[in-house]
Amino acid sequence: MTYNDIVVLIPCHSLDDFPTELDEKEAESLLNAFAVAWHPELLASSRVIPSWHRSDEPPQFLADRLLLVPKTSEDWLPYGWIEEAEANGATVVSGKIHRQEMTEAAILPLRSAEEGEETNQKPELSSDLVADFYALGICYIQLELLTRCMHHFSSLDEATIQREAIAAADAVLADDNEAARAHLKACFEVLLENRERFYPIDCYLIDLCLLTPEWANESLKQSIVDERPFNILVSGDDLETIASENSELISLLTKSCQDRESEVIGGEQDQISTPVVPVESVIWQLQSGSKTVQELTGIAPTTWARRRFGLASVLPMLLHRFGFHSALHLVLDDGIYPDYEQSKIHWEGADGTILDAFSRIPMSAEGAAGYLRFPQRMAESMEEDQVGALMFAHWPDVKSPFFEDFKRIHQYAPVLGSFVLLNDFFQNTESSGRHSSYDAREYLSPFLSQLVAMRKPDPLSRFINHFARHDEFTAGRWFHTVARAIYGKPVEDESLLKIERDIERGHPDADEAATMQAAQSLQGFCDDGVKQLAKIILQGAEQHQSGVLLLNSLSFSRRVVVDLPDFPHEPIEHPAVKATQFDNTRKQAVVELPAAGFVWLQPGQIPAAPPKNSIPIAEPLLLRNEFFEVHIHEETGGIAQIKEYGRKPNRLSQQLSYRFPYQRNISTPGALGDWDTKTPYSATRAVNVELTCAGPGMGEIVTTGEIYDQISDTTLATFRQTFQLWRGRPILDVKIELDVHTLPDGNPWDHYYATRFAWGDSTASLTRSLLESAHAFQGERFEGPHYFEIAEGEERVTILNHGLPFHRKTGPRMLDSMLIVEGETRREFQFSIAINQNFPMQIARNVMVPAGIYSSQIGPPRMGDQGWLFHVSVSNVQITRVMDLQDSAHEAPSDSTGTDATGKSSGFAVRLIETEGVHRSVKLRSFKSPVSARQRDFHGKTIVELPVEEDAVLVEMSPYEIAEIEILFEESV
Repeated sequence: MTYNDIVVLIPCHSLDDFPTELDEKEAESLLNAFAVAWHPELLASSRVIPSWHRSDEPPQFLADRLLLVPKTSEDWLPYGWIEEAEANGATVVSGKIHRQEMTEAAILPLRSAEEGEETNQKPELSSDLVADFYALGICYIQLELLTRCMHHFSSLDEATIQREAIAAADAVLADDNEAARAHLKACFEVLLENRERFYPIDCYLIDLCLLTPEWANESLKQSIVDERPFNILVSGDDLETIASENSELISLLTKSCQDRESEVIGGEQDQISTPVVPVESVIWQLQSGSKTVQELTGIAPTTWARRRFGLASVLPMLLHRFGFHSALHLVLDDGIYPDYEQSKIHWEGADGTILDAFSRIPMSAEGAAGYLRFPQRMAESMEEDQVGALMFAHWPDVKSPFFEDFKRIHQYAPVLGSFVLLNDFFQNTESSGRHSSYDAREYLSPFLSQLVAMRKPDPLSRFINHFARHDEFTAGRWFHTVARAIYGKPVEDESLLKIERDIERGHPDADEAATMQAAQSLQGFCDDGVKQLAKIILQGAEQHQSGVLLLNSLSFSRRVVVDLPDFPHEPIEHPAVKATQFDNTRKQAVVELPAAGFVWLQPGQIPAAPPKNSIPIAEPLLLRNEFFEVHIHEETGGIAQIKEYGRKPNRLSQQLSYRFPYQRNISTPGALGDWDTKTPYSATRAVNVELTCAGPGMGEIVTTGEIYDQISDTTLATFRQTFQLWRGRPILDVKIELDVHTLPDGNPWDHYYATRFAWGDSTASLTRSLLESAHAFQGERFEGPHYFEIAEGEERVTILNHGLPFHRKTGPRMLDSMLIVEGETRREFQFSIAINQNFPMQIARNVMVPAGIYSSQIGPPRMGDQGWLFHVSVSNVQITRVMDLQDSAHEAPSDSTGTDATGKSSGFAVRLIETEGVHRSVKLRSFKSPVSARQRDFHGKTIVELPVEEDAVLVEMSPYEIAEIEILFEESV
């Protein structure tokens, strides 16, 4: 028996309306029909290449025809047609999905006939070559569909491809594999020639493998040794785990990377919750991850990517300074981001840095439904992009036969695209020149919803705790490194780097062991740094007077509340002391600390005289200082109003509440009858207000009460709020304690306990912090772990969040800061409110980063009772840390100043961050006069040599820039 024709019945009228949205089984059956139709035995029997026909009007001449009916076409056929076709001599293959069962059903009649006619056994066909024929069938239909998606008529040289395909089939049956491959190559080249008629330039396919340790298996090894461009997305932590468990695999990967057959992309040590983390955490992850990849593969990553959401507007600048030339601006997870799709864009960061990026959403290499959409997706890229390209994303163990088909097509000819490494794609293809400048307001992370959905504990306080640990480490690091820098020693030793590693590995997504290790590493670290720096400052003190040395780890002056438990009385009068409160329960003072400096305080011998100010700082329901006054609401237990003096309006109100996940109808009795309101919020009752401190330096009011459900009249939680206001300090501190009876559950953005804020002007400009810089936002939901600012002209109110990250804007003038959602166990929270502070990141860092306190029996310092070590001339630029010089970089001036006797540079580097999105010219001063300076990238490469003017280094800071400045000094003789 032989077939005289092979026909695939398609579930449409023509290839122009070929289905693209089918379920997996129907899509697999349809595509496999076109693959199986090109089986070499079928081609050798029919002597023609397969064709297609619409299912609703099937062929009439049926004798000796093979008719492949995909599952989705069965409903299109006339009733009883299959039985009729078989009765008329046709072979109908229907009800099959998988490739192997469809092949067996199609070939069985041929082999049954041959068994009756021949006694000689035929050689077994090469499974590898049979797979190549399947790939030819897939390539044929994909190209036909792509041609139509590109609005072209098919002009395929069918005579040539039929001649070569049949010759290849005959060669396979004759066991002449080399001839078969040669004829197959000719077939693919005919298809390539046809594609080049409507798209005459190269197009590309990117194989993106997502790798974690559990997927480091034989499938991954096979993909690596296939000698086909292979891109692997893996974090540094996962790569280290794989290296420790499978050294052979890492050896193969290293060789493949060095042979430019594979490429490791990613660049971060772990995929932390960017951007809801300190910016220094992001920098550490990039630095550590790049180093790990280079050590294990011999090649540093040049393309940044993540599986989890982690996009931010400052990333292009950070990535560029770590040596990355490209990125994947897409999300394989969840979250909101600007998803304009192009194969290659210029991603412009907040500071103006431009990075090449791929932004087309990847196709899944698994399954079958996605391959039905391949022609449409590739046509979109060909028509809209400068260079046509699509990406396939998958885990190492791909079971889809269609992805294997695409790889086999690539081996013969780049008909549907050439597989390429991402580095080669970005380096060797032209860009459209389109600049995509995405604002921070266009991004929103999915982390809160994911944590609650996964039933992770403490979805909110894990961020608060990480910020607290990081701030404590930042302060301790400053004290340690400045103490070493003063003596000209290397500032970063191995013990310091180990503690930093523990802190960063204890990020918000880390397991309990890592967070416990981070907390343990911090024990005594900050106090030890304070002690080291204090001893240097107090060295040579000639007087033996007891006191305390207060140290400021921040590069701006600030007013802090310090505890002075060892002082019998108020400190001796000092211009830095702005207020004191010494009573039976507390011994505290507000002290103004110089930028990156110190203040020496000595205890008084007798109680201080009462202040001359006759206006009390606190009264029942009222706190006031020289900046503003705070009225407490006796019914809600929150803030009724914060207002300045004179005819100034209310600036802010606050109360605690429980939000239900739906609107509720609340009936309220009135003199004229009941009236209804709709609200998702609870109410408060049983409020008690107590004045607990009436001055002279500090006023404190404590409110307690119940949060209750107005409908069921049940208590949801009880609360205690403590409001503190100091003289000389424009900040109101609020402590919240909750005893929860009813826990929220479900969607954390709709069901939660919150502190609610309201302000008066719906047109006010609203800004929040993100990665320690000021950014606007849009929509209801946003992140802002440091602050939220309401600006009305020159008037500003700043809500300082103390690391509480997630907030919801519930109206034009209202905001909810979420305190408790499902799974949250923390019950104590803090926030602060500052009035008319022009640089909110300064005030946020002020309330979150502790000052150093060192008690000494020797003092004051011989250089005076206060001083500074670093000074930055503008308030929107801060020093975040002191670092070592890097070997690669600084060439000393010709007179060799700035080098010691061994020829090594003497100096250090500082990292600066611009926080307001404003360009500034900065004068940077330190405790020694510099002789030269340069700006370097994060690998130590010089960006620009910086001028030195007298005792200051001049630096130009772009908006949101993070810059590393190396400063060299002349060695003392």
